[in-house]
Amino acid sequence: MAFYGTSAGFITYTEARGKTVLAAWVTAVIEAALLLSSEWLDDQYNLVWTGFPTDGFTQARKWPRTAASTNRYPSHVFLNTDIPDNVVKAVYEAAFRELTEPGVLRKDFTSSKYTKVSISGAMSVEYDNSLTASNVQVQIPVIYSLMQPLLDETSQGDFSPYSGGLSRV
Repeated sequence: MAFYGTSAGFITYTEARGKTVLAAWVTAVIEAALLLSSEWLDDQYNLVWTGFPTDGFTQARKWPRTAASTNRYPSHVFLNTDIPDNVVKAVYEAAFRELTEPGVLRKDFTSSKYTKVSISGAMSVEYDNSLTASNVQVQIPVIYSLMQPLLDETSQGDFSPYSGGLSRV
């Protein structure tokens, strides 16, 4: 399996933050959550991270990357073999959420499910504002904060921790 981090690293990171690691979370369970979380993180941030996957399209994960750097001063340029600690920590955060609430990272979106219509009398209609998947998908501000230094601010998109994807028009 190709995922960011390790089971032991997840346990250390989680316990250091005062969170409980359940006895039922054996290595295989944690590694499955790390895999799912790594896939989720790659899906969420691949298009806005700096650089590009070192081994191209066939690379299992989106890190390591070539020409990747931070967008903060002083800038740090990553070797094409590096996986930033921020990426690993973000996966640990996402894995903890997935282990405590299975399926939280992969909520399906059906637009008609989120539209409410209320007719009061002959003319009153009210619609819910959840018109896009980003409005109902899980938002994890700590992960966005960890990813922020790795984002390519000149790319065609960026993420808001509150509203999902944003794009230039």
